[in-house]
Amino acid sequence: MLIASLKPRTMGGTTNTGLLAYALARAGHAVTCYDADESLQLAAWARDAGDFPCQVHEADTPAFAETIYPEMDHDRINLVDAGHAENHPDIVDSILEVVDLVILTLSPTNPDYERLTRPERGTPLAKVIKRSGALRESGEPPTTYVLLNRCQAGAASPKKYAGLLTGGGEKGTDPRWSVLSTQIPRREGIASAVGFPCDKPERRAPYDALVTELTRRGHLPVVGVGA
Repeated sequence: MLIASLKPRTMGGTTNTGLLAYALARAGHAVTCYDADESLQLAAWARDAGDFPCQVHEADTPAFAETIYPEMDHDRINLVDAGHAENHPDIVDSILEVVDLVILTLSPTNPDYERLTRPERGTPLAKVIKRSGALRESGEPPTTYVLLNRCQAGAASPKKYAGLLTGGGEKGTDPRWSVLSTQIPRREGIASAVGFPCDKPERRAPYDALVTELTRRGHLPVVGVGA
């Protein structure tokens, strides 16, 4: 299967991709990563961190669906880290053509919410995802979840923005998003993870919870079942 880590112009998407890969590997899944961001930050992280859990292939091409996807081992969990959708629309379109699941990283702040719903430039991500259905074999866009990132403990903002996302904004007229109950907390040990070893205690629990939730929702196989 293929999971895409997607984001508007926000921070933390590559961190979430790498630490999710780390959690998947700890849970017993075979994992491979693909770096489709022209910055190739995920590939550099894998090169520099001695405990990165899997191989990372460079995949920053608008021909992702034609050249990268057919060569994947689809018995593994494949993660692709996409760049900011506004900066890489051709790459993102090609990824959406073949992806099984999209995890959209978003911080619970007004600037990030505006970038997602009403960007000053570029196409809103809801429209980008919706239009991908025309290119997909199923005729439907991929299942997509928002993952709230950098959530301050005790703050009201995660609940506020989760409500706006699921409810279609303040007027109920914006696209409605499915929001994961797992939230990634605002912690220095997570924010500073890229390029450094993955194995720190504070980098485990939120991503273990994310793997558990994705499994419970039926998007990940139960390890050891059906093997």
